[in-house]
Amino acid sequence: MLKEPDIQEKILAKIRLGSVPMHSRAYFIFRAALAGAAALLVLAGALFVLSFLFFSVHESGVGYLLEFGEHGIRAFAVLFPWTSLLLFVVFILILEMLVRRFEFSYRFPLLRIFLWILIIGIAGSMLIGFTPLHASLLSAADKDELPLLGPWYEQVHDSHVEQGVYRGDITAVAPAYFVISHNDTDNDSDEGTWSIVPPTGFSTGTIAVGEKAYVAGQLKNGIVYAYGIHIVSDSE
Repeated sequence: MLKEPDIQEKILAKIRLGSVPMHSRAYFIFRAALAGAAALLVLAGALFVLSFLFFSVHESGVGYLLEFGEHGIRAFAVLFPWTSLLLFVVFILILEMLVRRFEFSYRFPLLRIFLWILIIGIAGSMLIGFTPLHASLLSAADKDELPLLGPWYEQVHDSHVEQGVYRGDITAVAPAYFVISHNDTDNDSDEGTWSIVPPTGFSTGTIAVGEKAYVAGQLKNGIVYAYGIHIVSDSE
């Protein structure tokens, strides 16, 4: 086993032979600054993607499916924006690798650093959620005024009719059913009018014409037999 003086002597010998590259202090400062800038850029990307995920789940109504029992949870798993979550994880892993390039990071366990980054990512994305950023970008995408990110935002309003999910304004209410209509002018399959038969225990007396409804159910002979209904309030 080599002793410390032997190791030092070998390193000095390599330096004398020129096999160990020598760099100025400015080089290391520049490299650290470059790594720091890259880490900040990746962190910004992670915050943006995760905050978009939260926005997408809320704006599309997919989050309401969690209220609808086992069937709703299965539908939620199908419609959840997994691509955005995967992209966030990739950003976090890249960020963790960049942080490990800084000397201070070796004082802490790898798992702790990862958890800190994850917590910062989640907290930061939730703060972004309180801003109008994503709503503004979605509005621009709906008007075809958002290059590059436009298709990503437009998917927020994708139809989920094939998965048995319907949304619209309540246009008529009867004791045994109610009617919803939806038209967002994009000519897709979620535009139309449907008669909704509510599940057992849901009273149509609690709803009114003009309210917005998010419904999950099975379509039979032009009638949707719902297993879950969420009346969307103005604050949502």
